[in-house]
Order: sequence, then structure tokens, then C-alpha cells
Amino acid sequence: MTNETEKKILNAALNVFARKGRDAATTKAIAEKAGRTEMTLFRKFGTKKNLFDLVMIQNMEKMREDIKAIIDDMDNKYDAPEAFIEDYIRRSVEFYENNIEAFTLIISDDNENVDPLMGNLNNYVGDFIGRNLPKETIDPKILGIYINTYVYFLTLEVFNGRDVGFDERIDGLISNLKLCF
Repeated sequence: MTNETEKKILNAALNVFARKGRDAATTKAIAEKAGRTEMTLFRKFGTKKNLFDLVMIQNMEKMREDIKAIIDDMDNKYDAPEAFIEDYIRRSVEFYENNIEAFTLIISDDNENVDPLMGNLNNYVGDFIGRNLPKETIDPKILGIYINTYVYFLTLEVFNGRDVGFDERIDGLISNLKLCF
């Protein structure tokens, strides 16, 4: 089997698991979405659980890399907190849009990876925000949780096909948070 076939199956599995949940997703639906047979899926991954675990591992690693890239690119480069907040929120939007299926699966699935991932993400982002904003203004970990939760919620609404006035709400979030500095 080619590497391309594996990628197609993993991408299809992510989509089906995110839309239906681990238990309701079927290997038949995953194989159909990938344009492959169930036999190909089982030959490559063995079981649905193995496929699910690999999807989780790969996507959690991708999300860690994406967050690290944002932080490495932005860290200690802003003179004005307002510019930092706007850029961070806009990059968070891009992060959630690019990872919404994985994030939805990670958050909605009952697995042992959720608590460590969320705790690490909140601490990492909170420390980053704390290094880049005036210390006396706002608790950086709370601000990070607030931004991540709000952006994730809006992105999830769009992912689920609901019109929530996404761009206007993000612009409003940025405007309101700029008032804090």
C-alpha cells in the first residue's frame, strides 16, 4: 500500500470520527470516504481502535507543532499589547480552522489524552501570553483560556454549519480585549 493510501485513510478517519464520534464511526464509512475498501483499512491498521489511536497521536502532534510555530514566530516581538492581542487572536483563528476536526475529536471523545493536552496547552499559551503582555493588566492563563474557548466555540459552530457572524464576532473580541490595555 502506498503512503498516499495511508494518508487518505487517516484523513477520512479523522473526518468521520470527528463528525460521528469514535463509537458511532464505522470502518465502512471511513473506507468509503477514503475511496478504499474495508479490507485495505484492516490490512493497514488492523483494528478501528488502532486507526483511531493513530489519528489521535498524529493530530495531537500536529497541533503541538502548530502552536509551537505560532509562539516561536510571535514571542517577544511586539511593542504594543494591542498589536500582540490582535495578531494572537487572528493566528488562533487560523489554528482552530486548520485543526477543527482533530480538536473536536479530542475534546468530544472520552479518552485519556484530553486532560493532559488541554492542561499543557493552557499552561503553554498562558506562559506565552504572560511574556508578551504587561504583567499588571490581566491574568495571562485566564486570558488564554478565554481566547481559546471563544475562538474554538465559534469555529465549531461554523464546522457544524451554523452562521454565527464569525468575522464580526472575532473583530468584536479583538476590539473588546484591546480596551483592557
